[in-house]
Amino acid sequence: MRVFAISDLHVDFPENMAWLRSLSAQDYVGDTLLVAGDVCHDFGKLEEALRRLREKFAGVFFVPGNHELWLTGSDCPDSLEKFDRTLDLCRSLGVEIGSKKVGEGAAAVWVVPLFAWYVKPEEGADSLFLPNNGDRGDLSGWGDERFVRWPSGAGAPRAADCFLERNLPHLKRAYDAPVISFSHFLPRPELMFHLEAFGTSLPPRVRFARGGFNFSRVAGTRALDEQIRTIGSRVHIHGHQHRNRWRTIEGILYVSHCLGYGRERAVGLIRNLDNGPKLVWERGALPAGQTDSY
Repeated sequence: MRVFAISDLHVDFPENMAWLRSLSAQDYVGDTLLVAGDVCHDFGKLEEALRRLREKFAGVFFVPGNHELWLTGSDCPDSLEKFDRTLDLCRSLGVEIGSKKVGEGAAAVWVVPLFAWYVKPEEGADSLFLPNNGDRGDLSGWGDERFVRWPSGAGAPRAADCFLERNLPHLKRAYDAPVISFSHFLPRPELMFHLEAFGTSLPPRVRFARGGFNFSRVAGTRALDEQIRTIGSRVHIHGHQHRNRWRTIEGILYVSHCLGYGRERAVGLIRNLDNGPKLVWERGALPAGQTDSY
């Protein structure tokens, strides 16, 4: 039993759906796949993608990303209901959305999906926000600003808290095998940068290129990393940023393996994609020969 990871499939792009369809129907029949969000906002294409993956792998785990919560073309009144309908779709397809032990004996591992959302800098100190020269805080080009809608009313919690609270049962469970957790959103700011730029930690002050979109405003939350460490994860998979990572920080391996957009792959912004999902666990341990990189 092996565990593979992929995220940000964005199968609304025909070339990405073709990539998914082309995955081997024989190579993964005994394996588990973790899909860390952003498959598609369209329910029909999301269903096809998850169904095809379920046919190719022995088990598939999924957490929704921000694109799954987009309301464009949906009759859901708000994005929380879209989230719950997405989970219902997963259940109907046999796609796992809760924690589960997979494998047997010494090769067993717990897989723990962690729901999340990002915290903007004005929403709390657990934001991953880092100042960017020339950043005016303009998110008008960010799709979530147009296509995501939360329930309104006095006392409504932060969006991130709505999802983090759903993870509380995982924090109280005792795990009798290594834990691999995964989320769509980032748990640490260091993961936004290439290893060769800053190593495994950020310097006291980060210099950004002047102007442009400041992704750190919508990257994730530090509260997610607290949950990851509470459950004792050995490996944590994330997506969202469309940059691939394999990096150990304070004892935890963080992995991102995004398909992303064709234009990003064409210019080398998404690197080390190889030919399919990323192998992250094999025979009860991390894959041999992989060192911290990108």
